Amino acid sequence: MEYYELYEVLKSHFDSGKERIEIKELNVIIESISFESKVSDLLYGSEHQHCGKHKQPLEINQKGYLIYNHPTVDIKDFDIECNKKFEYYILKKADIERAEGCIFFFHGLNEKKWDKYLPWAYELAQRTKKAIILFPIAFHMNRAEPIWSDRHHMMEVVSFRKKKYPENMNFSYVNAAISSRLEAHPQRIFWSGLQTYSDVTEVVKSIKSGKIKSIAPEASLDLFGYSIGSFLSMIIKMADPNHYFVQSKVFCFCGGMTIDRMFPISKYIMDTQATVKMLSVFTELLSSDFKSDSRLKHYQTDSLHPQESWFKKMLRYNYFQKEREERIREIQSQIKAYVLEKDSVAPPIEALNTLQGGYRNINVDIEIKDFPYEYSHMVPFPLTHKHKKDVTEAFHQFIKSASDFYNT
Repeated sequence: MEYYELYEVLKSHFDSGKERIEIKELNVIIESISFESKVSDLLYGSEHQHCGKHKQPLEINQKGYLIYNHPTVDIKDFDIECNKKFEYYILKKADIERAEGCIFFFHGLNEKKWDKYLPWAYELAQRTKKAIILFPIAFHMNRAEPIWSDRHHMMEVVSFRKKKYPENMNFSYVNAAISSRLEAHPQRIFWSGLQTYSDVTEVVKSIKSGKIKSIAPEASLDLFGYSIGSFLSMIIKMADPNHYFVQSKVFCFCGGMTIDRMFPISKYIMDTQATVKMLSVFTELLSSDFKSDSRLKHYQTDSLHPQESWFKKMLRYNYFQKEREERIREIQSQIKAYVLEKDSVAPPIEALNTLQGGYRNINVDIEIKDFPYEYSHMVPFPLTHKHKKDVTEAFHQFIKSASDFYNT
């Protein structure tokens, strides 16, 4: 079956809205699991801001948020109900009753649908015999407000951004919501990441207590990240909450670098204005030890939050390089990156810089590929008939690299 054919079959079944789907001809079961996030009090708009660990109130600086007077993007994070109650998905081989291992699978920035990832998850499940947990990052996928994907409403936001920033580039209705929200408060990257990190920890607890019937309680736990999902995967691995991920392997596809060495300016990801603002705010926060954001400073203080503070060490390449490289060296055999030569969003050289270190003295396996057709960071495997054989071959090379890594 060619890549595009596999994609079409999986997509047609995935959209059915059923809790459990079996596709017999593909030997796969797709389950949807209802989930309620326990940490939404961390979010902007909650009346109960506090650090649970230290029983300490932490006030949000309301002035730290840019307000556009546009309800679709000004909505407070705490008020987005679909981000608190949502579903995640499990793909596994149909002929395995309970998987003995699972892989948490994290998508890219500004993604709204799982479609593109279904063939990836399917083949990983088949070749590793592990359950693949498609878990949405906060405010993405089915955790994103539906209106953020509405062309009509988002074109109003595009018009607003055109007027406000005449020099802005790469704006579109697709990236209008995320660009506005991250420009309004770039620290949202941390708070949404922290919420996702905490949610994943709860899913692991559910697995270990036997509440997820399709995954054995003692199952191994691995991580797969694409693009910004690699950033999240690396932080989870480095932080290792509750020592759940000591043995975990991390596969970074089109990622693996610090956030300042990713270039997300694209009509599909973020516009220029938002990207520049995000990078400049994080530079200012790091250089001033988070002086202007006491709430974030609390969570980025090593002595108070040694796990959560790995976030700041993955923000800029030249900050905390020594600490970051020491930690990566400790886990070097458990990380692999698969990066694409012509990827302008996540350049391979930056994966080398971060994961193998400035002096190339960290032994992380980084595979750099170049496919014989036109591809991009957003679309590594185009659904084209013209190059169907080449795309299918490239896809299988990628899957073999990942599954061999997980299986050894």
